[in-house]
Amino acid sequence: RDSKFLSPQELYNSGGFEQIKSDTIEKSRLLLGLGINVNLAPVADVSTNPTDFIYQRSLGKDAHQTAEYVKTVVTVMKNENIGSVIKHFPGYGNNEDTHTGIAIDERDYNTFVNSDFIPFTAGIENGTGAVMISHNVVKCMDGDKPASLSEKVIGILRNDLGFDGVVMCDDLGMDAIKKYTGDNNAAVLAVMAGNDMLLGSNFVTYIPAVIKAVEDGVI
Repeated sequence: RDSKFLSPQELYNSGGFEQIKSDTIEKSRLLLGLGINVNLAPVADVSTNPTDFIYQRSLGKDAHQTAEYVKTVVTVMKNENIGSVIKHFPGYGNNEDTHTGIAIDERDYNTFVNSDFIPFTAGIENGTGAVMISHNVVKCMDGDKPASLSEKVIGILRNDLGFDGVVMCDDLGMDAIKKYTGDNNAAVLAVMAGNDMLLGSNFVTYIPAVIKAVEDGVI
């Protein structure tokens, strides 16, 4: 391929969900041809404000249209035998970039129930294998920890949304969680919160830390 893939918004504007389907097929077959059988997609975040950090990565539509997008992509990926990962639970909203700092989500729980959770439910009902958790501090769920390190937030995903697949945290090296943990215990806290899979480039530190925590009875 000699050009970049289009964003979800560009695809939708050029051909609606049929264009999104064909794009998903192309991506899936390309990745499988390279020996990659999971794609960390689609983005299930609801964003309709162009000034939001997450807007450019989202469909840019309301919760129900975003849910249809997630359903479409997850279904096509499943049919193409490639794993999907919907993200960033519990919904990114209008929060700041967690790659570069802490994002505090002040929204009330009903906002999540009536909007943000809807695309995630669509992905779960249509067979996604994994959900990625954001680093946002969502005060209505757990005001003390980033969602990725919160047993309460992951409990909502498990118990309220009924997800029984793989839960993974966002990259543990991102600046948003440095206030809460250093490299030495980031992975341990992520496992203790209920993540099944950890993302992060500093595996040389993470893996021994988790092994030691198991040996010491912390995990």
